[in-house]
Amino acid sequence: MGMFYNGANCDIYIGKGAGKKLLNDIRNAKKSIKIVSPFLSPFLITELINFRNRNLEVQLITTDNIEDFYGNYEKNIHKLIIQNRKTDKEAVEKREKWKDLIKILTYIGFGLLTTLIGITYYLKDIKVLFGLIPIIILFLIIKLYKKKIENKQIYSYWYSQLFPFKVYMSPDTTEESDTRIHSKIYLIDDQIAYLGSLNFTSSGTKHNYETRIRTNDLNAVKEIKEEINQLMNHSHLPERNIQLWGSQLYPEPIN
Repeated sequence: MGMFYNGANCDIYIGKGAGKKLLNDIRNAKKSIKIVSPFLSPFLITELINFRNRNLEVQLITTDNIEDFYGNYEKNIHKLIIQNRKTDKEAVEKREKWKDLIKILTYIGFGLLTTLIGITYYLKDIKVLFGLIPIIILFLIIKLYKKKIENKQIYSYWYSQLFPFKVYMSPDTTEESDTRIHSKIYLIDDQIAYLGSLNFTSSGTKHNYETRIRTNDLNAVKEIKEEINQLMNHSHLPERNIQLWGSQLYPEPIN
């Protein structure tokens, strides 16, 4: 992982609003958008989601410093990581049989209890109340099956991505690596590439004093595309596990 390319033709921009041309090119993309940016703003993540909804190929490489909405707003991360649920049909059938058994045992239990009360009233003999013992046992069995139903797992979960993205761990959150993903790379339709200091954030694209270069040099774009591919598919840097992350984002009721 890593590259050097010399002699590329490029445009250079330094100053405030360095991301204006970048955003225009991104919004005019016809086929694909590939982004490497350690920081992201919520509204720009929303743009990527909209691009994906337009059937554009979207790839994102970022770090675990993702900004998101707070409070009552819907979090973008819930759109990027999608919860999928599978139902265990055999477990459902077993649970339904237990429910039917509980109904039968409940009818029997209340029937026996009513009968016992009637016999006690008729015979006026307190010893008849010893008949409560099997009834109590019956209701304890009912309670046991209710607990079994409550603990029976019929759902299993897994998580998928709205579009391919990698979230690498920063050295602040892991001791597995001291490498920090700090690049800012934008590749549009595999034809136009941007490099520079600006993150895919509102401040980076609009307000900060930034530097960036823009190139459509064929050889340079080819090298940049390969570098993004390496980061996306062949990096050995520690990354957030999507399945674990999803289980932390969503509730997972078992039944």
